[in-house]
Amino acid sequence: MPVDDDVYVDTSTLIKWYISEPYSDEVEAFLTGDVKPVLSNLAMLEWDCTMRRREHAGSFDAHYRLLAEREFATQLAEGFFRQTEINSQVFGLARELIRQVEPIPLRAMDALHLASASSLGISRFATSDHIQAEAARKLGLITHYFND
Repeated sequence: MPVDDDVYVDTSTLIKWYISEPYSDEVEAFLTGDVKPVLSNLAMLEWDCTMRRREHAGSFDAHYRLLAEREFATQLAEGFFRQTEINSQVFGLARELIRQVEPIPLRAMDALHLASASSLGISRFATSDHIQAEAARKLGLITHYFND
């Protein structure tokens, strides 16, 4: 059951919590404010993939990635993030949302994030992706956008 302070956090925003980049300070202020961040298992998978890709690209070393992984695991274990699973119904909803937001060119993973929030009845959505933010607004979600 969603509560008023629930906010679905997509991977583009989650990454800014662990890697210093533009708008990271705003994400930190937001996530440590009066919100209860919700993540899907998709965000956790994408987080791991992104962290490893950025390490291999030279953005940081393995030591930093391991520290971030430990911090993320601690925050998950302590309940800082509420976790949700993507099931087959969410996939069907994602397909419908892609149709609803046309002509916005929504990608599959972004549709799954939006469908996860929608399936939980969460009306607030945090993203740093401009296309996803546009789609979230079109779907009537209160959108917290962390980018230019």
